[in-house]
Amino acid sequence: MIPVRRPATLLLALLLAGPALAQQQERADPAWLTADQVRTVLRARGYTELGSLQREGDTYRVMEAIRYGEKVPDLRIDALTGLPREQPPLTEGQARSLLLERGYTGVEEVGREGETIRLRASQSGTPVEVRVNARTGTVTR
Repeated sequence: MIPVRRPATLLLALLLAGPALAQQQERADPAWLTADQVRTVLRARGYTELGSLQREGDTYRVMEAIRYGEKVPDLRIDALTGLPREQPPLTEGQARSLLLERGYTGVEEVGREGETIRLRASQSGTPVEVRVNARTGTVTR
């Protein structure tokens, strides 16, 4: 057994190690996305004007955001994937905004069949009828 002769040295070492241990705890799972990575994923999925992000365990919480032109309050985001844990389907207005953002013009709603929103629009001057998956935002002709 080694006797501790300098309690002040031991105390100083513990105090200096505190922030390093806290930082290690903060990054307990290296697979978790950073706040910047989560923002990138959300922007790719049509979210803009993202409010503050706070991590709560394996979840990020976004107090408010805009998704394709409509306000979305209090999002819960998976810290591993960056995807919302519960995401309501797109509304017809959001589907219209999605198409406008992708360069379509003259967008009009035709109807909705379950999770598929049907719309008419023009793309490069050519009339087209498209379908938007309300769950994923996937656009098909």
